Amino acid sequence: MTQIIPAILGIVLSITILGFIPYMIWVILTAFKKRWKKVSLQIAIYVTTLTLPIAGLFLFKTKDHQTYLAGLFDTEVELAVPVYDYDSERSFNGDGLSFAVYELPATIRTRFENADLRLLSEFPKRPNYRNRWEFEHWRQTPSAPEFKEYLKFARAPHEIDNVEQLKEHFEAMETALKQKGSYYAFFLQYLVWPCE
Repeated sequence: MTQIIPAILGIVLSITILGFIPYMIWVILTAFKKRWKKVSLQIAIYVTTLTLPIAGLFLFKTKDHQTYLAGLFDTEVELAVPVYDYDSERSFNGDGLSFAVYELPATIRTRFENADLRLLSEFPKRPNYRNRWEFEHWRQTPSAPEFKEYLKFARAPHEIDNVEQLKEHFEAMETALKQKGSYYAFFLQYLVWPCE
């Protein structure tokens, strides 16, 4: 369902954009005939058919993101602007590093102060676009030794060590993972390349 709605909106938007030239020819011909009410109606119809799919897509994406966040934390979440945000350049296949630091909203803080079996055994929920990914449910720190290699891989030292602010935030996260009193969960995907 979540992939059908953007596809439909994309088709409508494509038709609207592709139909621009013939539609504008019709509007210009109507303007030559000095039928100004009809011209204004034609322009209003075009603007409406262009605006509605864009607004619908925006509303859908917003709702979809809220559902994703609720599926991570088992509570309603409103994230503010990140305290720190880093996105590396992406390679052709999408490899790169994204790292964002947010101030912890009260809803998340309250949910984890009252962590129960439901939170620790059912969350985070895997979103549909990560259906091939594996994940670990929320756990209390310190992090389990068997996950040490995942953290080492995520650290991407060639990148983190070269960006001072990123390095500071990542070291703070590593410190929190070693101490008691925090929670962590993660998604991972194994990529297997064929050997020659």
